[in-house]
Amino acid sequence: MEERRRLKRRYLLAEVKIKQEHSEDWLGAVLLNINRGGIGLYAMQPIKKKQRLLIKITYLEHGKMTDAEEIPGVVRWVQPVGGHYGAGIMFEEKVNRKNFPILSDCLEYSKSNK
Repeated sequence: MEERRRLKRRYLLAEVKIKQEHSEDWLGAVLLNINRGGIGLYAMQPIKKKQRLLIKITYLEHGKMTDAEEIPGVVRWVQPVGGHYGAGIMFEEKVNRKNFPILSDCLEYSKSNK
């Protein structure tokens, strides 16, 4: 099948936290892939298509786990996977060094892992 994506996905396993709109709680998820347009993830709790949320990607810095910036996104698709939920999240803002320097570094790192 031909790849029709505008931005190439980079596969990267990482811990992600998501906070659904109108909620105070951060929920755990696992990042599967990423590009400048968004992420693919597995969530442990149900999420809904078109729902707005905040995303925090956890990464390793100087030997300790650190959270990246809060990145606004919207759920583009959801698919049940066993007792979990696969989802595609589109970033609502342009990802660049000015807006999201830590996420930009994460994307650069993922490019180096071919």
